[in-house]
Amino acid sequence: MTSKKTLILAVAAGLLIVSGAVAFYIVVVKAPRDLAHNVASGIREIFNFTPQVRINETVVIEQNTPILEVATVSRQMFIEHSWQQTWMGSTKTIQIQGVFLAKAGFDLREPFRFDIEKNARRVVAWVPPPKLLSLEMKEYKILKDEGGWWNSITSQDREEAVRQMRAQAIEKATHSGLLEESNASVEARVRELIQRNGSNAAFGKVKT
Repeated sequence: MTSKKTLILAVAAGLLIVSGAVAFYIVVVKAPRDLAHNVASGIREIFNFTPQVRINETVVIEQNTPILEVATVSRQMFIEHSWQQTWMGSTKTIQIQGVFLAKAGFDLREPFRFDIEKNARRVVAWVPPPKLLSLEMKEYKILKDEGGWWNSITSQDREEAVRQMRAQAIEKATHSGLLEESNASVEARVRELIQRNGSNAAFGKVKT
């Protein structure tokens, strides 16, 4: 009878050890790796590149960036600019209006990384700071093109007016909240992806 009880206890202990090992494998090994692959796959579907993913500071998926930049927000802007020059009391004036398309997003030559804790309950996304990626002038028109009596307008003057209008557009795009909107957009999509996989998201900033 004693030997039978001993056998039952031994079997029970063995089952506990096996179930504990299985639970340890699922929680510590399988769950983080599954999450790593799900996160990498999700980012690839959303942004068309694979980020670096680490588990406990060990790289399990390398960053793969077939594109150099990813734009997350675009905005159309209307810019009106006036240019004047006076020489010996004679003033020439150029007034132009342009339509620009600004795109903001992320430079993928900088690290875009995810750190997964061993229990897969928390993921830290390291996202580079957003940048103004492009500013394309879609069209422009001349509202005023008026030379002075002996101070006529040249092609260089018109080129300079357009250059200044473009610089004004860059300034407006940079300080219009476009970069903040781009950052909020990517954080929202990353957070939704991580939470969909049963984890909590935190964000770190990559230093430039």
